[in-house]
Amino acid sequence: MKKTLIVLMMVFTAAAAFAVEGMFPLNELHNLDKKKLQKMGLQIPLSEIKDDVSKAVVSLGGGSGSFVSKDGLIVTNHHVAYGAVQYNSGPKHDYITNGFYAPTFDKELPAPGYYADIILNVKDVTSIIKKAVKKGMTDKERFKAIEEAIKKLESEVEKNNPHIRASVASMYQGRQYLLFTKLRLLDIRLVYAPPQAIGNFGGDVDNFEWPRHTGDFSFLRAYVAPDGTPAAYSKKNVPFHPKHFLTISIKPLKKGDFTFILGFPGSTNRYMTAEQLDFYLNKQIPLRLKLFHDIIDRLNAIGSESRENHIRVAFWVKMLNNSMKYYQGVYDGLHRDKAVSLFRTRDANLEKWIEKCKSGSKYKGLIPAINQINDKFKPIANKLTIMGYMRLIPTFSAAGTLTRWAEEKTKPDLERDPAYMNRNIQRMEMRLKSMQRNLLVKSDVTLMKYFLHQMANLPKDQWPETFKKTFGNVNAADLSKAIDKKVDEMYTKTGLTKTAARMKYFSMSAKELAKVNDPLLKFGGEFANEIKTLRDQNESLAGALSRLKPQFIDLIHAYTHNELYPDANGTIRFTYGSIMGYSPREAVWYRPFTTLAGVVQKETGKKPFASPKKLLELYKNKDFGSYGDPALGGNVPVDFLTDNDTTGGNSGSPTLNGKGQLIGLLFDGNYESISADYYFNPALTRSIVADADYMIFILDKFSNAQNLIHEMTIVR
Repeated sequence: MKKTLIVLMMVFTAAAAFAVEGMFPLNELHNLDKKKLQKMGLQIPLSEIKDDVSKAVVSLGGGSGSFVSKDGLIVTNHHVAYGAVQYNSGPKHDYITNGFYAPTFDKELPAPGYYADIILNVKDVTSIIKKAVKKGMTDKERFKAIEEAIKKLESEVEKNNPHIRASVASMYQGRQYLLFTKLRLLDIRLVYAPPQAIGNFGGDVDNFEWPRHTGDFSFLRAYVAPDGTPAAYSKKNVPFHPKHFLTISIKPLKKGDFTFILGFPGSTNRYMTAEQLDFYLNKQIPLRLKLFHDIIDRLNAIGSESRENHIRVAFWVKMLNNSMKYYQGVYDGLHRDKAVSLFRTRDANLEKWIEKCKSGSKYKGLIPAINQINDKFKPIANKLTIMGYMRLIPTFSAAGTLTRWAEEKTKPDLERDPAYMNRNIQRMEMRLKSMQRNLLVKSDVTLMKYFLHQMANLPKDQWPETFKKTFGNVNAADLSKAIDKKVDEMYTKTGLTKTAARMKYFSMSAKELAKVNDPLLKFGGEFANEIKTLRDQNESLAGALSRLKPQFIDLIHAYTHNELYPDANGTIRFTYGSIMGYSPREAVWYRPFTTLAGVVQKETGKKPFASPKKLLELYKNKDFGSYGDPALGGNVPVDFLTDNDTTGGNSGSPTLNGKGQLIGLLFDGNYESISADYYFNPALTRSIVADADYMIFILDKFSNAQNLIHEMTIVR
């Protein structure tokens, strides 16, 4: 097992309980220990995983999925497909509560905003990017040079081909750059979702917890134009036929079985200095926790007023609860492991090595230089955090998008902010239109007031300029009332709550937009421009980090002589491990499997532990069909644990056996592992997987979704 220096600093007596650290890019699979993998249970060549199996795995934008039929059927998590379920739900059709099943293609429902990216090619473009950086450049010039080189590469790939998406990813914090070429499928539809009482059993109470009893799975389908090319939603479109799709195995699993996972982990940051980690842990996380807690309380209050309100805020409440528990888990885990202290010891040891070792002299001053950049960020961190989370207000976010778009579209495409290049116009338009479906003006007003009150609580020298311009002359005693009055006035007069007005603004020039008498548009636009200015000012810091962080990784490598792996960054990764339990504390050992019996044991008849009546009857009658596992007392397995290294973005990732067959869907991590995004503790890091056996059981015995079962290739 390859270990970073951080892991080497920890001592564990039970070596067999070590999780397998590392999220490996596909282009580095040939470096892995093949004999070790074969001994663990891998039965197919690594080249087959890279060239064939991975082609069945798709990025859904914020989640992962995989093709499981020749007709473009995609399996992913219920919580990944939740936006599509919510979009199609309403008072007449509450698919969130009752679930959804389309027995035929024509009954499948559109999922606006969803797409599926298939990786076609990966190319190392490090030399091209580094060639763009000239000697003597300032750090800001360096940042711009890298950004422009990336935009040029992506544009060249996408030129004259609207169906192709390209993205350059920085690996090892800028040590390497990879160009990913992807086929983007735009017409994604909802096929099946279990009732929320199955797909989200346990709700936020069980989120990030083990034992878990959640059937976190749903099915989508990708469609294309009749000629086979990607196209936006149309009734004339036909199911996409992927070149590769996965076989599903529902054979009984056991402790120690080999597993590998392919997916798109979003973000880890394991190569921080101690000072960076300390500031993030003890300053930034507490603010985020407060913001999430307060926002959730306000949205829940609004949602409780009516069924329609509840449906409209459901997605945001679910997302924010997940985020809040995530940050709490990071906070608790890093303090539990005394990670800052360990990082300080590591940094001190690195500094000693730099002083004593001749080969280390070139790294002299490196760690202090990184910490100085961190110090420059501290004074504006809280302001940026509050301003950044205002994107949770759809109308306010739309004001910023419209203002920035009016300015950016006057520039040549390659000179624009990447978010406003031609490649993203269609998605901008779609977001501005589709937001109407779940827009709730009352929640926008409530959150706008909340965020502005939070700004008012900052020291005056940290007030955003837009806030200062609007409220700077108001007496402290009157500030609260002034904020509320301003927000009420803006929402009374704005057109941003209407689709027609937003799309009209979208087509306007910057001069035309400036003449529009819309106070919310102006206010949100000024904030958006201020955020852009702050980010522009920080480009020199980002440029400096792109210069220093690769050296820091080189330093760790030179000191340990261990091969490292790049932090997660939304690109496809391979992780491997085994089905395995763990001990969260003294005298407690968690087994790696849960069953339908555990669902019934948790049953209270009240949310989030209220199961559908039919599911309880299936259990009472022991009507398990062929899905029970003799090793589990004949019960139907629900979820299982592995020691694979995963994180957010991996949600929906196929979990596969040694033959490359899908045995489950990763959907969560245990609470103790959340902090592994920053510090990997092998004794406690586990991934939670929805068992394929339970998925097929629900389709068959609960939903009678026979068409789906017959469509897939299932090994029993």
